Amino acid sequence: MPDPRVIIESLLRQQTAVTFQVHGPSMNPTIRDGNSLRVRPARPGAIRKGSIVLYRFCGRLAVHRLVACEKQTGRCLLMGDAALDGGDWIPAADILGVVEAVQGHNCCRHLDSVTARMAGMLWHILRPLRRALWNFRQTHHAQTPDR
Repeated sequence: MPDPRVIIESLLRQQTAVTFQVHGPSMNPTIRDGNSLRVRPARPGAIRKGSIVLYRFCGRLAVHRLVACEKQTGRCLLMGDAALDGGDWIPAADILGVVEAVQGHNCCRHLDSVTARMAGMLWHILRPLRRALWNFRQTHHAQTPDR
């Protein structure tokens, strides 16, 4: 049986949109483990900051948010919505597609609208606050005696 990653990449390179199920927590709360994504092929210059993209990274396919691009180097910074730090710098040519919509629990949400991209970037900008709250919660939880 052919590798699904090869099929997905091949279809996108042929300018055919794909729908597939994703697994993992890196895009919580926007995309949950087990959701289905509809991805359209990437068009150079048409990918916007804040978009969620499908890309090649270390021999696998990943889905994360585009948070920055360097035009001089042709690199893009991608991060999962659940991440409190880090991110992957990749060549823009490794972006295969843009996530148009997510479907889960009988609900479909469009993710590539201006509003959705702005909300995603706001979530990204709030990382320092989210990290501080996470650290506070961990410290407070560690000091709370068991009942």
